[in-house]
Amino acid sequence: MIFNGALHRKGCKNMKKIEFVAAIIVPMLFITACSKKTHGIMETKTTVDDAKRATSEKVIGTVTAKDVKRETGEALETTKNYVAQQKEKYQKDAESTLNDINNKIKGLQSKAEQAGADTKDKYNEIIEGLRKKQEEAQTKLGDLKSRSADAWEDVKSGMDAVLENLKTSCNDAISHFK
Repeated sequence: MIFNGALHRKGCKNMKKIEFVAAIIVPMLFITACSKKTHGIMETKTTVDDAKRATSEKVIGTVTAKDVKRETGEALETTKNYVAQQKEKYQKDAESTLNDINNKIKGLQSKAEQAGADTKDKYNEIIEGLRKKQEEAQTKLGDLKSRSADAWEDVKSGMDAVLENLKTSCNDAISHFK
């Protein structure tokens, strides 16, 4: 038994040595395997960073005042075109909204014509109020159209308010006519 106990103790020591060696070797294998992959990635990243640096150095080294002036002019022209497109889109949307409201007002007029005398007068009064607001919106739209692309933003907020007021009044009148 003593001999078995000595073997057991010696076996435990060997097992502990094996566990210790395995605990060191296995992570080292993983680290080695991962570092090879990481090294490739780092190498690529360094190459990309080097290319960026070289490109920026090249650009910085060759930019002239003439280049800056040309590119600034191009940026200004692009901005003007964008603003003009936004103005044109806004104008078309406003015209479309006014046309829709005009059609609704015409529908209200036909209902008013079919109504009795007392109701007809009340409906015509409501329609007249809508027509005045519609004329105000048309005036604002004309003002918007006459403005340059640079200055149309000044009129836009007033146009938005007039259109919103007209839409609300028209919807109220329609619900009143039902």
